[in-house]
Amino acid sequence: MKAYKWLLSPVLIVAGVVVLLVAMPTTPESVTPPDVNKSMQVRNPEGELSNLSFICGDEAHVKIFSALTVADVTNMWNDIWVLTKTTDIRTLNVFINSPGGDAFSGLALADQILRARKAGFEVIAHASGIVASAAVPVFAVCEQRIAAAGTIFMVHETSIWKWPGRETASDIRSQNRLMDMLRNRYLTKLEQNSNQSYDEWGELENETTWFSAEDAKKWGLVDRIE
Repeated sequence: MKAYKWLLSPVLIVAGVVVLLVAMPTTPESVTPPDVNKSMQVRNPEGELSNLSFICGDEAHVKIFSALTVADVTNMWNDIWVLTKTTDIRTLNVFINSPGGDAFSGLALADQILRARKAGFEVIAHASGIVASAAVPVFAVCEQRIAAAGTIFMVHETSIWKWPGRETASDIRSQNRLMDMLRNRYLTKLEQNSNQSYDEWGELENETTWFSAEDAKKWGLVDRIE
């Protein structure tokens, strides 16, 4: 909030026209309310769960109900760290209903879950609605994978969204290398957590394959359908 000093202009009569008083603000002076602390403050100093997660009884629950972004990775990292350092809870239920999103975020979330498992967490995935694209490896790497009967899964090729502009041949070669690296990481995650081979997942990916919970169970991606 700013306080202003006001200066009133005098009344002038010019050619018979009356010029009214006008309030003119001068240089504002900064006013600091008494309840404002100007010193630096650390948000979340005691370590709290993000709005992605909550605790019920002796288990923690994580909700992934939208397109995946960097914020999901940040929240997952925060929540696993808080649970590790401030509680004895080691059961983590991950609820997934996601169309995918950022490929890097999906792979990073999968890595966070694998780190949590190595640290002693039992991570149980609960799928419903849709688990597609970048969300599939997030589901795949969990220790137990449970899917609702109507869950739809989908895998497809990696794509890049680009704003129109100039690109050189080396730019395109560099992008192709990136696409190959993402594809390799994606297919490796699926191969390691199912009974399908790298090449079999690669064929499904190339065709943009939609599949049911029953198919996912047959391919070793789902453990139980409930």
